[in-house]
Amino acid sequence: MRREHLPGKTLFVGLVAISVGSFGCSDDGSSAGDETAASGGGLTGGDSTAGPATTGGTPTSNGQASTSAGTTGAGMSSTSGAASTTGGPFGGMSSSGNGAASTSGGGMGGGGAGGAATTSGMGGPDTTGFGMGGPNTTGTRTTGSSTTASATSGGNPGTCTESEEEGGNASGTGPYDVVIETNSDDGIRCGTIFRPATLGGEEKYPIFVWGEGGCSQNGLSNQAAMAEIASWGYFVVADGTPGGANACSGGQSGEALLDYISWAIAENDKPCSAYYQSLDATKIAADGFSCGGLMAENVAGDPRFTAIGITSSGLMGPNNALWDSMHAPFKIMNGGSSDVAYQNGLNDYEAIASRGIPILYFSKTSAGHGGDLGQGRGDFNLVNLAWLNWQLKGDEGATGKAFLIGTSCEFCNDGGWDFMSANIE
Repeated sequence: MRREHLPGKTLFVGLVAISVGSFGCSDDGSSAGDETAASGGGLTGGDSTAGPATTGGTPTSNGQASTSAGTTGAGMSSTSGAASTTGGPFGGMSSSGNGAASTSGGGMGGGGAGGAATTSGMGGPDTTGFGMGGPNTTGTRTTGSSTTASATSGGNPGTCTESEEEGGNASGTGPYDVVIETNSDDGIRCGTIFRPATLGGEEKYPIFVWGEGGCSQNGLSNQAAMAEIASWGYFVVADGTPGGANACSGGQSGEALLDYISWAIAENDKPCSAYYQSLDATKIAADGFSCGGLMAENVAGDPRFTAIGITSSGLMGPNNALWDSMHAPFKIMNGGSSDVAYQNGLNDYEAIASRGIPILYFSKTSAGHGGDLGQGRGDFNLVNLAWLNWQLKGDEGATGKAFLIGTSCEFCNDGGWDFMSANIE
């Protein structure tokens, strides 16, 4: 293969193009599986809807707020979820609002504890992407548990739900022990958290959200890779619950990833939260495998992102509006011409590079779809981790930028890899 060097980019001449249509899949945690074709170049799925929000067994009406006077201080007004909206930017998602949560004002400025029982759901068509195995199945978001109000200064209660630790082998080679958790709160109950065991220290952990292969919503599908990343000081949320039990509706639109980000940012600001002031809400990235990569790419226009990546993934057709909305540096990691997403990734590279966005492209020529992503220290995850270290922590050394570009980049000059870059100083 021959390379041509142009200002600001390195391009390959003579890349073998393969035609890849629309295809569906699910992820069983392995690195191989059958691909299922989806007709018409699109992705389809069943509709899921959410039932009405209830408070005390009675349907709420348009998020009615309730107030209650305190003994000597002013009562607190509660706010309810917004009415449902329909028609998200990708995949026709709709969402229903949370039920009303009432709180009573406590005496002498102290916030009283008010129960907040909520229900919500993700409507609209579920979608499947490509990856490993058969098509993704559709579920519905489950009902959230009641939350506990914790009084803060000035009589303004912060509402937090305690996370529950999950079992499993969560370890990595970084300096931090790793904890796997779930949380029943709205916005996070459909995800699995991998985080450093140490909270409240001086280091603030960047936020990283991950989409699973096949959009399968099994939060442990890439457990070794996510634990490895978390062990280096990242707050990771993988889409899906552990083992995929009580899976939520979702799909490749990526709206679930934005929910996780919003929840984590909010928790970082709540004194009642275990994560209070432990996260770096200014450094946020998304990535994902196969259909999960489409989740990350489809929300890449969100202004909160610092960096975006896709792994054995890429759009299945041109989307100029999406490409035009992108702003954050972009990384593509594919598995060579045998990777079903190979041509898709190449197409994304050319389109994103042409818009002046900093971008790296790695393809391990003999790896295939997903390569060694199942290994925490496999080549795929080493690239992904170095990308995060560089973009979210400013690491320009051997575990960051220098691992990915320049004279010390092993994969850039290895005959078993294809490498391209554009718009990077």
